[in-house]
Amino acid sequence: MEALYFPAVSGARAQQIRLDTIAHNLANVETDGFKAVRAEFAAIPPQEYVVARAGAATLGPVGVGTGVELVGTTRQFTLGPIVVTGDPSDLVLARPDTFLPVQLPDGTVAYRRSGRVSLDGAGRLVFEDGSLPLPPLVLPAGAQLDQIAPDGTIFVRALGAGDTQPVGRLEVVRFPNPQGLLAAGQGRWLATDAAGQPEAAGTGEGSAPLVLNGVREHSNVDLVEQMTQLIMAQRAYTANLRALQTLDELVEIATRLRQ
Repeated sequence: MEALYFPAVSGARAQQIRLDTIAHNLANVETDGFKAVRAEFAAIPPQEYVVARAGAATLGPVGVGTGVELVGTTRQFTLGPIVVTGDPSDLVLARPDTFLPVQLPDGTVAYRRSGRVSLDGAGRLVFEDGSLPLPPLVLPAGAQLDQIAPDGTIFVRALGAGDTQPVGRLEVVRFPNPQGLLAAGQGRWLATDAAGQPEAAGTGEGSAPLVLNGVREHSNVDLVEQMTQLIMAQRAYTANLRALQTLDELVEIATRLRQ
């Protein structure tokens, strides 16, 4: 008897997860660099039953669906809207599958795609969350950040000097499977076995730059799409609840007939 409820119950749970995922996306629609999340579902393999018919004959085995289950969540690593700030401290990686390795204040190695850099007390380039690019980049005493070239090269300008000079280059990597990265908040990602080993992303020469400088990236959440998905999920959730209510009524009728 309980098996009758499995499809509707699993459907309601799936739509609840879908609603929670959409709500998470909508909550971060104004978060710079945020990547939208999508819940992925698959049908649970059907169970086989032997169905009785009139007389002694039986029909079966017959496959009966048992509902739906969550198989994972995927990140949409597409670029969000780019806003020009003109500030050389702002940077965004131009390719959606590339990342900057950084060291967090606790020593953990993480990866990020955008941010604002500044100088700490030791003259090192540092992101707003306190993470350091790997390898660390130290600017000469008294020098100021002038620009970050498309290939990631850092150019600085000394006080009173007219020419700029390179002091290093941001290392940019890519993963065989970015979907395997673990989100760590604040636009940071942690490597996992599922993501594979990071490899150099190249120099970004020609028409394919690695780094965009003087810009910020907004969230790539499509508000219209998310609201449409929200309405669909709400309706599907309601339909599953109605299915459960109908099953209760049918079970009640069957129970009365047996009495």
